[in-house]
Amino acid sequence: MISFRGKFWLYFLRLLSWRLKSLFDVKEGKKQKVKSEFWRRAKNFNISDISYDNFDVIKFVPNNHIEGKVIIYLHGGAYVACGPETHSSIVTQLSSYSKTTVLFPVYRLAPKFPFPSAIDDCLIVYKDLLEKGIEAKNISLVGDSAGGGLVMALLQILSEEKIDFPSSAVLISPWTDLTLSGDSIKSRAKRDPIFTPGKEINNIIKAYLGGEDPKNPLISSIFCDDIKFPPIQIHVGSEEILYDDAIRLSKNIKRTKSNIVELIEWNGLFHDFNIFCLGPLAIPEAKIANRQIVDFIKKYYPKK
Repeated sequence: MISFRGKFWLYFLRLLSWRLKSLFDVKEGKKQKVKSEFWRRAKNFNISDISYDNFDVIKFVPNNHIEGKVIIYLHGGAYVACGPETHSSIVTQLSSYSKTTVLFPVYRLAPKFPFPSAIDDCLIVYKDLLEKGIEAKNISLVGDSAGGGLVMALLQILSEEKIDFPSSAVLISPWTDLTLSGDSIKSRAKRDPIFTPGKEINNIIKAYLGGEDPKNPLISSIFCDDIKFPPIQIHVGSEEILYDDAIRLSKNIKRTKSNIVELIEWNGLFHDFNIFCLGPLAIPEAKIANRQIVDFIKKYYPKK
């Protein structure tokens, strides 16, 4: 049974669905730099910036952090929007729960920077950690929505280039099929208040692809070949139009018998509900899910 606050957000966001769609209107041209910085006031955190040639990374260090462990968080936003101003809640909660430093790449966005710009940026961050002496076994990848797609793209590249995998990966409401072939795209079209089918999604896909085939497995990971992956946890809400993206990806990964995949379905909840995890109107299930993410990450970190 979905919580009262879960129901509140479900219905409230449905009322605001017209406004949410405008956030992903690529015709308006999306900002490439973060303007709202209220998230920098997060209590009990040291927040700083790391600059690379084409993008920045926000470094969240909780006061209770344990040295040597790092989470790389890849944000959603359909490859065209969002950043720390929309995702600081889940980032700070995961960081605080796990006592772990989180790196948040503010990767380049489409339409100005289509595929594979975002993947290239996130790969730079991962490789830079390795070059600085952080062992892959002490790194975990977490991504929501399009960020989940980026996590899967990174894992495929790491496999291809024979670079050590992170200890684990977590996908939250992952967008894994930009061909939109999943049945839930239509069957749940009126149930998901966050991500709804229509011309906005079609424009987003066109902007991100930049002429590339949407069946490219680095774009739509449900088409990737059988690969040995690190342990993966997947969270998905029952109301999501991307429900089938998560279910099919889980099944595909399991084709390689040695892969460990943990699929967690949340009845009655919507796309990216995990973000609604702080404040008096926080969704209880979001806090529970984020605890489960941290427990999963900790499970696969090397034991002392």
